[in-house]
Amino acid sequence: MAARDQDDRSDPLAGLVLYRASRLEALLDPLQTLLDATWPDNVLLPQTIIAAHAGMRQWLNAALAQRVGAHGISANLDIVLSSTWIDRLAQTHLGRKAVSLPRYQRQHLRWAVHAALGDIAQVPELCDPRLLAYLAERSDAGTSTNLARRRFQLADRLARVYSQYLVYRPDWLRGWQQGNDAIATRASGDATLTATERQLLAPLWRRLAAVLGPHRGDAVSELSNVLVSDSRPLPAVHLFGISHLPPSELALLRAYARRGLVALYAPDPCREYWGGISDSRAQLRQYQTDEAQRIEAAGDGDHWVEQGHPLLARWGRIGQHFFCALADGEVREDVRHRGDEPARPDNRLQRVQHSIRQLQPGLLAVNLTDASAAAREMADASLRIHACHTRLRELEVLRDALLDAMTPYPDRVPIAAAEMVVMAPDISAYVPLIPAVFGPPGDSRALLPYHLADVAVARNHALFTTFLRLLELPGARISAAEVIDLLAIPEIQQRFAIDADDLDRLHEWLRRSRVAWGLDGASRARFGVPAINEHTFAWAMDRLIAGHVMADGSHADRDRSVRLADGCELAPLNGVHGPSAEAVGALDRLLQEIQAWCGLGNASRSATQWAHELDTRLHATLRIDASDNAARDAWQTLVATVHGLVGEPQIVDEDPELHFSVIRDLIAERLQAVPEQQRFLLGGITFCGMVPQRAIPFKLVAVLGLNDGEFPRATSDGGLDLMARLRRVGDRDVRSDDRYLFLETLMSARERLHLSYLGEDVKDGKTRNPAAPLAELIAELDRHASVAADSAARPWSIRHPLQPFDARYFDGSDARLFSYNPGFAQMHGEGQGVALAPFVDTCASAATPLPDPLPLADVLAYYRDPARFLLARQLSLRLDALADSGLREEEPLSNALERVDNVTRRLFFDEALAQWPHRDWRPERAPAWLRLTGLLPPGRAGERAWEQEREAVNTLLRALRQVPGFDTDAAPTAAHQDIDVHIASAQRHYRVFGRVAPVFAVNDASTRGMQLLRAYPPSDKGLMHEADLSFRERVPVFLEWALLRLGTGRAALPLPALRPLLLVKDDDPPWQRAFRHWDDALLRADDGQRAALLGDLEARVARLLHWWHEAQHRVLWYFPKTSWEAVRARSDAPALDPAQAARARDGAIAKAWFDPWRGTGEREYSPGYNRLFAGERRFAAGEAELESLRHFAGELDRCITLPDPHAVPA
Repeated sequence: MAARDQDDRSDPLAGLVLYRASRLEALLDPLQTLLDATWPDNVLLPQTIIAAHAGMRQWLNAALAQRVGAHGISANLDIVLSSTWIDRLAQTHLGRKAVSLPRYQRQHLRWAVHAALGDIAQVPELCDPRLLAYLAERSDAGTSTNLARRRFQLADRLARVYSQYLVYRPDWLRGWQQGNDAIATRASGDATLTATERQLLAPLWRRLAAVLGPHRGDAVSELSNVLVSDSRPLPAVHLFGISHLPPSELALLRAYARRGLVALYAPDPCREYWGGISDSRAQLRQYQTDEAQRIEAAGDGDHWVEQGHPLLARWGRIGQHFFCALADGEVREDVRHRGDEPARPDNRLQRVQHSIRQLQPGLLAVNLTDASAAAREMADASLRIHACHTRLRELEVLRDALLDAMTPYPDRVPIAAAEMVVMAPDISAYVPLIPAVFGPPGDSRALLPYHLADVAVARNHALFTTFLRLLELPGARISAAEVIDLLAIPEIQQRFAIDADDLDRLHEWLRRSRVAWGLDGASRARFGVPAINEHTFAWAMDRLIAGHVMADGSHADRDRSVRLADGCELAPLNGVHGPSAEAVGALDRLLQEIQAWCGLGNASRSATQWAHELDTRLHATLRIDASDNAARDAWQTLVATVHGLVGEPQIVDEDPELHFSVIRDLIAERLQAVPEQQRFLLGGITFCGMVPQRAIPFKLVAVLGLNDGEFPRATSDGGLDLMARLRRVGDRDVRSDDRYLFLETLMSARERLHLSYLGEDVKDGKTRNPAAPLAELIAELDRHASVAADSAARPWSIRHPLQPFDARYFDGSDARLFSYNPGFAQMHGEGQGVALAPFVDTCASAATPLPDPLPLADVLAYYRDPARFLLARQLSLRLDALADSGLREEEPLSNALERVDNVTRRLFFDEALAQWPHRDWRPERAPAWLRLTGLLPPGRAGERAWEQEREAVNTLLRALRQVPGFDTDAAPTAAHQDIDVHIASAQRHYRVFGRVAPVFAVNDASTRGMQLLRAYPPSDKGLMHEADLSFRERVPVFLEWALLRLGTGRAALPLPALRPLLLVKDDDPPWQRAFRHWDDALLRADDGQRAALLGDLEARVARLLHWWHEAQHRVLWYFPKTSWEAVRARSDAPALDPAQAARARDGAIAKAWFDPWRGTGEREYSPGYNRLFAGERRFAAGEAELESLRHFAGELDRCITLPDPHAVPA
């Protein structure tokens, strides 16, 4: 290079000194040497080091301290970023002229742009048709909300564009200020770009410059001139780890170097001249000319030229331009790759790194046809590429890889957690999943301790997420579940004095109130639906408050509807009383606060007014625990964020009028950004994002999420950025940055490099491509090993199974597949190895004590839902949390009411039978308990639902009128019967007590007695057939009838008749007919026959009670629907041969348990008791459990099916 005139130097050490090394730590020695040689005359003055990145600054500080020794101290070093150093320099040498620099920072500049866009008429030249259309009111979508957001978003995007130009295109800005509106696009020949410059960017910039004054580009240029003209020596400045500088900053450093030492310590991946760079000035000039032509030809696409090493050509453009710019100028000394002497590569990672470092792609070659070489490659863990199905699987695979690296082996030293880094292009996608695999961050006692960096502010404390949720309330429907979720937030509970018991009670009251969504009818109307109050919180609160007021009234008063002064009628909600009733007031206050938040949705105010309003709302809605330090810090950050709404525009003397939607976006932007002061190296494994110029060396480097389309990252400028099309040598763009970042990452790994991507679609198994840089690395490895791209023999590429417990991780078939999870080791994938024990032990256990007396309700609960009863009774296990919360998201809209509400049955028993006799039951309107409680949908759907319910009730009534005793005009009388019956058997004595209801007295010419009336709501096809009633319905009916019969059968003669009456479709249902014949025989029997009949019945009841007791210490495979299907299947397909009939029976049973095509069956009943109890049993042909279920079903059917009375021995 041309030497500088010696007389021009005011300091013998002045000049630009360049140190290069491919290993960053190799640059520490020359840095320490020059620091020792350039102590300032005033020992109190710090030495200045400019670091490439904040993370680099932390690493450098620690690295310099460690070089002094274990107890050494590195002090009086001012390690700053380049922007900070330039700002200080401008303040020192330009004085007041530097004050305007903050105004041009993007977060402040956008408010000046925002103001200009709000007053376009004052800038006549600002006439871009796209701009005018974008900011115009539109009848279809041009609401004030959308217009306000469009204006702010456009201002922010333009501020980003201008911020780039301040650094990379100051000549354009100066030209525009001077009236040259075609300085950028004159030679482009592109009419669209020319129009953008002339009609938008140039006139708008003139307006901004006139308002804001001198800008950074002017300041840097003037600062360079001042430094050149100043003869005073300048203190040395050191730049460490920098791999890119904008041309204006490089020019400033060259000007500084005329009066002081500028030492640049640059990581250079290659020790040779590469990418067109050489020591010949002529060749450099030619390279720059050729490169400019290639850039122009590529437009906004990628380009590269194969030069020396294909990976350097594809990844290294940013560094190539930087080192070319350094070479094309005065460099006093250029020390190339000190400490990077050639070494023999020992593994795959070293081969790749050395091939780049020495510009020898041939070093990648490996002979996989040699068995020993192939074995070494398979065992080589230094560089592996992992294809996984999901991000969670990426983390699970990573965990095993990290544990393997930490495990000591005879031939290697384990890697400590602090020597590992895990990066991802989008680390936010992994942050929620990392604790599930690695545990909580910051736990030094963990097997794999780690911390998170580059995490958004909102991830640091739940308070931030709460605030964002409150900001979303104006656009939310305000459903019952959302309100309960808000009440569960600790800071809201603190503010409104609600505890966990209050929350549970409110949850239950809101469920029973049947509130769905909306604060009131007006809030519903904002979503384009009728403004009705039913199912809103206003309606529900009226019911809750009325229920609380009437809690001390009589039962009749509590069930009666209430008419308010405004004419509205409502049904009080029963049960709102006790200490927790105060929570209703807290709920009402919270709803008022929600209303206040929702009221902000269409408001426009100044930034100052918004800061005050949001501060008021925050303090009214949230209260933190003063003893919680983390919450206190988060609260302070939150308050500062709110008040920061004023600070940003104040820098440019603005207090803009802003719509709430803009304020919400601003706060979300701040909370979802990574804080500038976030620490990077805190001990343990570091999880962080992929950030340019932060390629710090670690022994193990892992990169996740290298997926096609996600890396290199892409940006969109909406056609506003001229730089994207009119590029120059030395420009930065996101895609080139990411490619060079991948190169730096590869070179920063010292022992292991773990790369992973989503290589297979989890739904359909289709192969997915890796990111382009990773694909290029794989292609080079494949090419130099002479293997096909889809070959399974590639040692560096691993496709992982979908499940972490796959057998391949444990069978040793592939040394690259392994697991450190002992639980998975017992599963061995496809059923091999030791199977996990079933949740329910099928071995018999000690018998539980028999209750005395035995509640009938417990016995009925078992036979109706055995799995639920046994899990709750024996294990105290409830799955209520897995069931539907009962809080509704929507008001009922279907004219078919939910069966769980039993509306038809209640109308039949409580309303229709009470109004007997009538031919047709046709009340004009529904009773209050149905009409006013939200059971009926609103509007015409409710009218149709009421008609259908009346028709269903009349269907039952018509069936009832065919029954003797109900075919008269005498009103049937319903009652309940208490039972207390002793049951004797050979095994033990039982005493059963309980209540049976409803029981109807029947008096007609032929019969006097009682009937157990049971009604099953009809479907579209009418009443059910008796054969469709499973054991769930049959066993309770039999037990209740039998216990009543045993209680009355030994009374004085004459005995009353007692028969079950099940309203079904059949004319003479056989199961019920057997009850009638049996009871008729009992009424006619003599003493001996009566004793025999009752004795047989008592034995049947005893068997049912014995099975109930036995099921609690020995598994009986009984599920009401599936077991009944086993009984029904015996009579199906009589024409089939025995083998076909057996297969048909087995298929019917298995399908009743689980239908794989529809995903239905008794196994799938919510919330999951049956599946938990039975495990993965299918009750398929050949399973022992099927035979057990079939056998018990037959025993149960024979027990509850009464025989011919004449067959009972006397």
